[in-house]
Amino acid sequence: MKPKFARRQGSRVFLEDVRKATVPLCSLPEQQEIVRLLDAQFEVIEQNEREIDAALKRSEALRQSILKKAFTGQLVPQDPTDEPASELLARIRGEREDADAIQPKATKKATAR
Repeated sequence: MKPKFARRQGSRVFLEDVRKATVPLCSLPEQQEIVRLLDAQFEVIEQNEREIDAALKRSEALRQSILKKAFTGQLVPQDPTDEPASELLARIRGEREDADAIQPKATKKATAR
């Protein structure tokens, strides 16, 4: 083939040039080896996909388990000196009320019109 149409805009491929072109082919044993190698790689890919699917299922199950343990207080060891959440919230509410009672209410300043 001539490079006459290699890098020109609007170039065409002519049937005569295609007929003259030689296309190298692998020998049959080489083709069989290529097929064998590709089959082996496809098997590796399929195995990886199966492992990924299994890992995703395990991770979702672990996520659910962690969330369940977190909400039931089983994720970390419990400290017997910790106060219950209801008491903590009541204490915080009381401290806020005390702080509001101590702070004088800000009065609005008259603005010039």
